[in-house]
Amino acid sequence: MEKHILSKSTFLRGLQCPKSLYLYKNFIQLRDTPSTEQQAIFNRGNHVGLFAQKLFPGGKDASPVKRSDNLSAVAKTKELIEEGCEIIYEAAFQHEQVLAILDILVKKDGRWYAYEVKSSTKISQTYLLDASLQYWVINGSGTQLEDISLITINNQYIRKGDLDPHALFNIRSVKKEALSNQDMITEKIMQSKLVAASAQMPEVRIGEQCFSPYNCDFMGTCWKSVPKNSVFEITGISKADQFALYDAGIKTINEIPSENLLDKNANLHISSSKSGETVVDKAAVKHFLAKISYPVYFMDFETFMPALPVYEATKPYQHIPFQYSLHYKSEQAAPVLHYEFLAEQGLDPRRAFIERLLEHTSGNGSILVFDALMEKNVLNGLKKDFPEFSQQIEERLSRFVDLMIPFQSKAFYHPAMKNSFSIKNLLPALAPELSYTDLKISSGSIAMIAFEKLQTETDMFRILEVREQLLEYCKMDTLAMVRIFEILERSVD
Repeated sequence: MEKHILSKSTFLRGLQCPKSLYLYKNFIQLRDTPSTEQQAIFNRGNHVGLFAQKLFPGGKDASPVKRSDNLSAVAKTKELIEEGCEIIYEAAFQHEQVLAILDILVKKDGRWYAYEVKSSTKISQTYLLDASLQYWVINGSGTQLEDISLITINNQYIRKGDLDPHALFNIRSVKKEALSNQDMITEKIMQSKLVAASAQMPEVRIGEQCFSPYNCDFMGTCWKSVPKNSVFEITGISKADQFALYDAGIKTINEIPSENLLDKNANLHISSSKSGETVVDKAAVKHFLAKISYPVYFMDFETFMPALPVYEATKPYQHIPFQYSLHYKSEQAAPVLHYEFLAEQGLDPRRAFIERLLEHTSGNGSILVFDALMEKNVLNGLKKDFPEFSQQIEERLSRFVDLMIPFQSKAFYHPAMKNSFSIKNLLPALAPELSYTDLKISSGSIAMIAFEKLQTETDMFRILEVREQLLEYCKMDTLAMVRIFEILERSVD
């Protein structure tokens, strides 16, 4: 059997962009390094896939000893089928040099059923194409499928005791969609094989396909000629509008004419970028500051969202708070104090989290948060989990003020914000002496991944190291809020 030309992933890559497929097959060394977040998504998918095997226990694994030895996996799958094995994990098939590896293959009443596991709660068009290709390969290789289904996570499941795989997962047949896609799959396979074997790279301009359905991992190659201060840095307008400007020859913000069809927020960014001037609506900023009373608490939460619920009475992908940072000023000229909490790994952090938070925020004064939605949702969830604290939590919520408001409303606009009001964009614009770049943990998503990994970490030195990194990151978030708030106060003096 010849080595495969296409796999499920390269087929889907070719559908997104033939140039990406060509680069992957011929110049894989140019591929961008996957981010920590991307690797975590991949690992989560593997973890969910392994747990889904509990739906069909007692099977045999066809995975090869060497991960890249796909021909061995195909041979092993064939051997297991011939031996009468009725449940096969990681079943591998190849047809016309197209490889497909299926999560679970089950034989019931003499008929074969295919199951592909997704760590998502919804079925996307990409998942349907994925299943359609698998159906094409498996049937073409000689194993006739009675049905093919997608297994997804039931986001209404609430853990009670041990995880129940039959309640945790939803199973839906997608045979109808797979059958309707077979002619298209055949045609696209032929086209993709030609691209992969071509001596010449396809000419494909950068476009919206670079981001849909996934961010392409060859953007470092294809986008290297895009200049700094490009039109793609204008946030708040659609990708279509960005590419319309770029394709019309307007590549940088400075080249955009004063008379254009973009909205007022985009034009604020454009004019501010050209002039380099900060725009402050003093009346609006004063109105915002009037809502705030000292003492002031600057608060930020970190949460993690395990796909498989870790704690009793939690759902898949529920925000579980594990950390907060709290800076405190009793009055405008007072020194800044700092309080923090980081849960012990391996334990449900929620009760300890809310008890300490209520202790640290007792009294009066405004509680400042940046983009309050997540903190509000977490606290409202804790009200349900711990009704004995409901009244105290409600009192804290009544003191919330969202520090994002004057930036979101453009009452305060700095050109370096690039039309974004995220704290990560505000900080280098307003307080460049503070920076996330030197932190080992530099974003909420990386913090989430780090804490989730701690749940199974056994190296005490590594645990202490990661905990210190988490504390340092979350402290930076609220210190950034302090500096941003002080700049707002000075802007209306």
